[in-house]
Amino acid sequence: MKIAIQVMVQPYTYQDIDTAAKLAHAALDKGHEVTIFLFCDAAIASNKQIKPVRSDRKIPDLLKEVIDRGGKVEICGICMDYRGITTDMIVEGSNPSGLPELAALIYESDRFISLMA
Repeated sequence: MKIAIQVMVQPYTYQDIDTAAKLAHAALDKGHEVTIFLFCDAAIASNKQIKPVRSDRKIPDLLKEVIDRGGKVEICGICMDYRGITTDMIVEGSNPSGLPELAALIYESDRFISLMA
């Protein structure tokens, strides 16, 4: 089964990225294909240069773990540009993408989950 998870909110204000990562891991454990699409402020989560305080979680690492397990992470390129995120700043293995790719992802997925806070 192909599962797509869209996340739209800022990574350190809400726990939607954490939820997406946990869903992705559970689906990957069952042998499903998973793509997380970072849209709007969620694009900030792809910035590996973020330095959270010691007690906070490292969200770019959560995304890298999904990628390392065979999942995909797509990031809206316009959202990246708007937030000053360049390709050299994003988590290794993630992919700048766009709205046409999001539309195709929704169309081709068996399940689509949208996390919007």
